[in-house]
Amino acid sequence: MPSRHLWLPPALEKPRVRIYALGHGISVLGSWVQATALSWLVYRLTGSVFMLGVMGFLLQIPFLLLGPFTGRIVDRMPKLPLLIGIDLALSAISLVLMAMSALDLHNVWVFLGAAVLHGSLNAFEMPTRQSLLATIVEDRSLMPSALGVSATLFNAGRMIGPALAGAVLLYVSEAWCFAFNAVANFAIIGSLLAMKLAPEDLTAAKARAQPGVLSALATLWALPQVRTLVPLMAMVGLFGVPYIHLMPSIAADFFQGRSSTFGLLMSAAGLGAMLAAVALSMQRGTETQRWLIALAPITLGLALALFAVSRVLALNCLLLIVIGGSVMCCANSANVLLQQSVSDEWRGRVIGLYAMSFQGVAPVGTLLAGALAAHIGLATTLFINGCVILGAGLYARRRLSSHPEIFDTVRVETHEEN
Repeated sequence: MPSRHLWLPPALEKPRVRIYALGHGISVLGSWVQATALSWLVYRLTGSVFMLGVMGFLLQIPFLLLGPFTGRIVDRMPKLPLLIGIDLALSAISLVLMAMSALDLHNVWVFLGAAVLHGSLNAFEMPTRQSLLATIVEDRSLMPSALGVSATLFNAGRMIGPALAGAVLLYVSEAWCFAFNAVANFAIIGSLLAMKLAPEDLTAAKARAQPGVLSALATLWALPQVRTLVPLMAMVGLFGVPYIHLMPSIAADFFQGRSSTFGLLMSAAGLGAMLAAVALSMQRGTETQRWLIALAPITLGLALALFAVSRVLALNCLLLIVIGGSVMCCANSANVLLQQSVSDEWRGRVIGLYAMSFQGVAPVGTLLAGALAAHIGLATTLFINGCVILGAGLYARRRLSSHPEIFDTVRVETHEEN
């Protein structure tokens, strides 16, 4: 049925999706407020940029280490109580951080330990939430729009959360930011309970009867969608994401800039991601994602290579809009096509594999880019990264054109289900 409002993402036609968006939006905002405050606190206690990198690594690496296991657990358990339990645990961590900050405890290793726990819970939260989102949406054709809505909320939180945290930290301590996130997590819990979702059917029971992690990975790897899109997203995660963490050096080395230049560059990348997420949320079906997954990696590689050689601030800002939007298009399109290629009882595992290939390898890519930049220079590193992504994108485009079954959105029933 056509949308009643042309400006409204199709998924938001569903009342339950609107409830979900409200709760998830508040939760995402709290997460960014806490992440900003935690980074500031660790830097204030140590004065070490290296420790900031370590904390970022610890927050993201669980996606790589736990990806295959989180998806299997999600598919074997009722998703609603699992997600509520994860959100309660995240709130508990925030309360511990609040107490430590309020009591002025300066053991940075405890804060780093909290980052590990938080990252591990997030590695479970993402596949659980996105698997449950399929139940919330009900209409499978609206899943691309729903994932676009989630991406829009994430990028809105990324733009607003740090600014809100900065304003709070001007007047009070980090403890208030941690307290805000502890409360914000209850917004998504409240929205989940308000939907009054029906108990899960036998899907979870069917998944419980399936074999272990290695067998499931082998089954998924047999799908052409997985063999093409997972390696592509690993390339994007390794070589297309690290520029974000190198941005302070880019601002200083390319433009002899200070914090204002750094903020301008980050805002440009964030704007590109936000515009892409909003556009993707307006899609019904997967036609746009099919087109973007063949084009966005190539665009990303070209834009990143050109960004590495340009020293015109205005041009670089425009290129960052393209880069930020291209990364978002790659991530969303691959996620949508992977989820649409499997039956619901395999959704958690394919999301876990996607998260492992993209978010999980990103911290490894950041370490690699930092090491290369220290030896061969920042511009050369960025140029090489752009060329690698360009090559991966061209290869993926050729494979996509020769294997049209990759775009099959009919549920693929894997043989273990029989």
